[in-house]
Amino acid sequence: MDRSVNTRALSLRPGQRLIAVSDIHGNLRLFDKLLDQVRYTPGSDVLVLAGDLIEKGPQSLDTLRFIMKLSKAPGVYALMGNCDFVCKNIWHRYNLRFLHQVLLQRKASILHEMADALHVSIDAHTDMERFCDLLHQHYAEELSWVDALPQVVYDDSCIFAHAGIMNETDFGSDFREVMTYPHFMLHAPEFTRWVIVGHMPVSEYCHDIARFHPLIDARRHIISIDGGNAVKHAGQLNALIMRDGSISWESVDELPCVRAARDIAPPNRDPLFITWRESAIRVLKHGEDADFCEHLASGRKLWIAHEFIHAGKDDQLCADDFTSYQMPLQRGEQVSLVRRYERFSIIKKDGILGWCRNADLIP
Repeated sequence: MDRSVNTRALSLRPGQRLIAVSDIHGNLRLFDKLLDQVRYTPGSDVLVLAGDLIEKGPQSLDTLRFIMKLSKAPGVYALMGNCDFVCKNIWHRYNLRFLHQVLLQRKASILHEMADALHVSIDAHTDMERFCDLLHQHYAEELSWVDALPQVVYDDSCIFAHAGIMNETDFGSDFREVMTYPHFMLHAPEFTRWVIVGHMPVSEYCHDIARFHPLIDARRHIISIDGGNAVKHAGQLNALIMRDGSISWESVDELPCVRAARDIAPPNRDPLFITWRESAIRVLKHGEDADFCEHLASGRKLWIAHEFIHAGKDDQLCADDFTSYQMPLQRGEQVSLVRRYERFSIIKKDGILGWCRNADLIP
């Protein structure tokens, strides 16, 4: 298999609007809703889909076919992400033992959808070579289309990749680098062109208050746009909109809406958000509804509700996606309800995550 980075030049006229979306993850309903919200016009707008088109969501096969149809219009550029690579695995019969283990763990996969449509199942005894034969016979068009996708799209002002790039010249020596670059915004240097990526939910770069809107680093010319759709309870699908140097965004989610019952103006001194990457904690004292814990990455000591504490790898206690930020509220304003617990709720407002007492919301 050729492991060089597959690239494609982007054609963008002056005044033309560019819309970039990443990490759709087989959520066709939300993707369609986002296209409607930004009033995407085929043939007029440029649309860049920055990888992870499928997997982890409910309609991967329908999403892929929808994007294949979209791509027949001029100005549509779909990129390959690491999740899309499962199609390349099948098409090239590559690393099938590893793929088999992935499919035993991941039930929301386009390969399970294809198998279901053919009335077969994937289990511990599946012969992956024969499974490849079957999918080649019935899904050659879809598999070969994904296999041909570029990993980078670029012009003189912008570079789009799923996870990151190694440099601005050839972008990387192996396609794995641009599809799986871990925590790109933590390690990347400055660039002369805008580098737009997905792959890592933007909330994973937050340490005080969790945010899900696109994260823009103007000094280094990097924009991270993955809103955590399909992988975060508070996740959303973002559309980055660029036109003649201006940058804006729109977003959609599937969360129910509730209204604030009263004005709340909490002090929020030194709030903490615990990311998945730095989720490890140590319990110092047990309580009835919460434990007094040390967050190992920051050294902060604080009370964490039992609802957030769970055992992770090697039984290490974790509290990922915990937030101590109490959401300021104005009576009657609408917010998104992420999760409601017995004593409190996790809510989202303007792309920001926080908590409030249940009594602060209108039932």
